[in-house]
Amino acid sequence: KTPGLIRKMDRSDPKKDSSQDDGGLLFNKLRKLITVVDELRDVGLQQYINLPRIAVLGTQSAGKSSVLESIVGIDFLPRGSGVVTRRPAELRLVHEADEDTKPWAEFAELKGEKFTDFDKVREMIDVLTDKIAGKKKGIVDKPIVITIHSHTCPDLTLIDLPGITRIPLAGSDQGQDIEKVTKKMALRYVKDPRTIIL
Repeated sequence: KTPGLIRKMDRSDPKKDSSQDDGGLLFNKLRKLITVVDELRDVGLQQYINLPRIAVLGTQSAGKSSVLESIVGIDFLPRGSGVVTRRPAELRLVHEADEDTKPWAEFAELKGEKFTDFDKVREMIDVLTDKIAGKKKGIVDKPIVITIHSHTCPDLTLIDLPGITRIPLAGSDQGQDIEKVTKKMALRYVKDPRTIIL
């Protein structure tokens, strides 16, 4: 019942919301949810149930990645115009209590490698994306799993999904059914009862 309970936590004033940009809305909603999940972890509820993860959905170039970086407290996701997120990114955040601990990241696809330079993390996301999705802007439903340790982030799992794309990009590997593909990808996460959708 916990995910259903948390889904009801956003009771913001619609008039107030209309005056904010999309990035501000997503950030505020995400912060509210993280606060609730952190409180549940503090009382030890994760010993008895699987606490939820949060997935950010939206159209292409809606600022989803920037919102997630604000929560993590580190700039590390690829930036650019057009289609940037082409594989789902599952961000497994681990809070480190010691503020002197240098943040680091690990990729599930790269066993034993530890990254402390987050510019290299950004580059590796591009490399792993091209490896599976190709270099012609293809979109593939095979997540990149990244574990990030930092004192700036909460203990939480965030999902950065490719934006819902209606028209295939000219000269790309995207098929005419790209809208169906991206919606199906989003639906797979929506159906998971552990996932909170923003």
